Amino acid sequence: MLVLFMFPIINASCLNFNINETIEEEKNVDGSSIIIGNNIESKNNVHGIDAMIGNNINFNGISDYLFLIGNNINVNGNVSNDGIIIGNVIKFDSNVVVDRDLVIVGSEVIIDGTIKRDVKIYAMNVTINGNINGNVDIKSSDIKVNGNIDGVLSYNEDAVIENKGNVNELNVTEKMYKDITFQEKVWQFITNYGSLLLIFLFFAFITPKLFKRIEHKNEKLTILNFFSLFGFGTLSVILIPIIFILLLTLVFGTSLAILLLIFYIVCIWLSSLFTSYLIGYLVWKNIIKKDNNIYLIGLIGISIISVLSIIPFIGNLISVISIFVGMGIILQQLKKD
Repeated sequence: MLVLFMFPIINASCLNFNINETIEEEKNVDGSSIIIGNNIESKNNVHGIDAMIGNNINFNGISDYLFLIGNNINVNGNVSNDGIIIGNVIKFDSNVVVDRDLVIVGSEVIIDGTIKRDVKIYAMNVTINGNINGNVDIKSSDIKVNGNIDGVLSYNEDAVIENKGNVNELNVTEKMYKDITFQEKVWQFITNYGSLLLIFLFFAFITPKLFKRIEHKNEKLTILNFFSLFGFGTLSVILIPIIFILLLTLVFGTSLAILLLIFYIVCIWLSSLFTSYLIGYLVWKNIIKKDNNIYLIGLIGISIISVLSIIPFIGNLISVISIFVGMGIILQQLKKD
C-alpha cells in the first residue's frame, strides 16, 4: 500500500535502504532519490527530491529539493530550490548555496554559506555565520548572528541574542514558551491524558487483535528496527501530503486524494496512541515479564508518553517522535507477515 502511495514520487528514481552499514553514493539521478541508512555519504546530483534519513548524514551533492532527517547532519552541497532539514546537530559549510527557501528544525544549528531567500529555524541554539539574502524567522533560546542578513530577522522575545552582526531589520515576536499557570498545566495534562486513555480503551475493546498484532510484529524489536519505524513513519508524514497534491492535479485523482487525506488525518490522530502502546509493551515484556494484558500495557505506555510530553522542549520533541514512530507502526501493520 505504501508503495502505491509513493509511486508518483519514486517512479524512475533511486531508492537505497540499509540501516546497518555506511551508504556512499556518487551518481547522477534523473528523478527523486530516497536513502535510508545509519551513516550516509552522498555526492549525488539529484534532479528531483533528494531525501535522506539516517544517524549521520554528510550531504556533498547537488539537489533540486533537499529533505534530510538525522542525528548529526553536515550540509556541504548545493540546493537549487527549497529544503527541509530536521536533526539534532545541523551544520552548513561555508561553500553551501541554497537558491530558495529553507526550513530547519534541530537542537543546535550552525549556518555558514549562502541562502538566497527566506529561512525558518526552530532550535535551542542557532549560530549564523554566513549570508542570508531574505528574511530569517527564528524560534530559539540562544541566537548568535555573526554574518549578514539582508532581510528581517524575527526572533522570539524570550531568546538571548548575541552579536547581531549586519542585520537589516529586527522584529521581536511573542515568547516561545507562553506563561501558563500551574493549575492550567495540571488541567491540560489531565485532559490530554484522559482523552488518550479513553481513545485507547475504545479501540482496545473493539479491535484487540490489532494490538496483539503490534505485539507480534515487535516481539524481537531492536534499536535498528525502532529506527526503521521512525524513518518510514517520517517519510510517510512528508510524502503523503505531496502525493495528495499530485493527485489533485490528475483528472481522475480527486476522489483518491480525498480518501488519502482522510487516511492521513486518522493515522496522525492515532499515531501517538500506537507509539504509547509499543513503549508500554516493551516495558511490560522486559521489566514486568508476565502474561500480556492489553489494557495494562496501554495504561503504562500512555502514562510514560504523557509524562515525558510535559517536560519543556523535550516534551515537544517526544510528541513529534511519537507521531513519526506511530506512523511507522501503522505502515508496519499494513505489511503481510
